[in-house]
Amino acid sequence: LKLSSCLFFCGSEQSLLSPPWVDRQVAIAMGTVHCCQATATEAFTAVHKLSVAKSVAEVGVVRWNQHGDLARLSKMLDAVCQATTVEEAVQEVSTLMALGHNLWAYAYLRALAHRDMALYYGMLLAEPAKLLPVAYTPTVGEACQKFGLMPYNPRGCYVSLTDRGNLKDVLAEYAEANLEKGADGMYQCQCIVFSDGGRILGLGDLGAWGMGIPIGKLDLYT
Repeated sequence: LKLSSCLFFCGSEQSLLSPPWVDRQVAIAMGTVHCCQATATEAFTAVHKLSVAKSVAEVGVVRWNQHGDLARLSKMLDAVCQATTVEEAVQEVSTLMALGHNLWAYAYLRALAHRDMALYYGMLLAEPAKLLPVAYTPTVGEACQKFGLMPYNPRGCYVSLTDRGNLKDVLAEYAEANLEKGADGMYQCQCIVFSDGGRILGLGDLGAWGMGIPIGKLDLYT
């Protein structure tokens, strides 16, 4: 199973806390379809700061997710996301979808992908017709509008204009944490998704909050 990860480049200072239109952000998102298992949040943020959104990097992902509504949302999603098998995962997300609004189902997908990437893709493969509209369009449009209000997971590489001259180090940090190397010692990458965040599904400039698009496209391609 080819697993996916995502890289996201942003110009200007990326803020996930402020509304995305506060600073004009020239964002380019890049993703890869072939990677290893997702790195745990604590392990990732202990040594990785260059490729994390700047506003998050200032305090660290763990502390970021511990403040205000993010802490409560994280706790709620952890309580809901208990599946250890594909069947259990389908049941859990289907229960959320029964509410008739898929934003919570989208948040569940992101939580499951962070916790167990293989299980996440197993679930998508089991019910693609039902779940791909949650992972990508049409649900991803609203998800991007609220992306910075959801718990932050270290999936995606953010590059700011302040990283000018240091781009190689930023990408190398993210690749080291997320990509496998081939026999030639090169990082294995099958697909790249770029987005400048400026025209998200006709919603306009969502800046760094547009990360949902490259993540969703990679899930779809994978």
